[in-house]
Amino acid sequence: MSQVINPQSLYFDKSPKTYNKNMHIQYEVFTKLLSLIDTECFETITDIGCGTGIITKKLHDHFNSKKTTGLDQSLSMIDHAKSSFQSDSLKFNQKSAHEFSNHDQADLIFSNATLQWIPDLNLFFKTLKQSITQPTTIAFSIFLPGTYKELAKGLRHIIDKSITIPAEKFESLETIKTTCKHYFKTASFKNHTITHSYKNIFELLNIIKQTGSKELYPPMQFTQTKLTELETWFLSTYNTIPASYEVSLGIIKLK
Repeated sequence: MSQVINPQSLYFDKSPKTYNKNMHIQYEVFTKLLSLIDTECFETITDIGCGTGIITKKLHDHFNSKKTTGLDQSLSMIDHAKSSFQSDSLKFNQKSAHEFSNHDQADLIFSNATLQWIPDLNLFFKTLKQSITQPTTIAFSIFLPGTYKELAKGLRHIIDKSITIPAEKFESLETIKTTCKHYFKTASFKNHTITHSYKNIFELLNIIKQTGSKELYPPMQFTQTKLTELETWFLSTYNTIPASYEVSLGIIKLK
């Protein structure tokens, strides 16, 4: 299978050393997804989009898996995961989601806060369908277009009306459901909105940057004046610096 290049991997290549300290939302989403499969037993696990490997390690230990494999397209993330967590039963390989094959199938196929970045969801679910030949649970979380809606509104109001943020280009929930259920009729979904407040606008923008998200379009440099204006707008509009994270949790059980 030819590799589908995901430009987002270029941004994650820059953030393996900062990701773990700033992944509080990704970890909160992980705990919500884990709660949906917590009582099950999995001897083998494949984690798609494993990043730094910290979530993969937690999955591995939680289920006492005999074999866990983390896959990620970013070489720097994989190198970080290998140096931090690799063992005889926990391995990490550089591989994109679209390169999933029957060699990667496992009792649990897991993906946390990753699928919104892949270029072609239809191809991803089609590849899973073609590759899995054994009883399997697929559990994934995917962010939705409403993520960072407050920030998008503020940037357009204060800085540039033409600005779009990466989240606004994520697939809609309806598209995700339709695409997934085309290949997996048993797919079920639960949706959550998580809202966090930040100390200041710099903290919010820094967390986005340090977890590997893309730059704005059109690209721009923030001046201190613009940051101050943006923070003032947030405080006058919301009395705080909020960020909403809209996420869908998907569970597929194949017998």
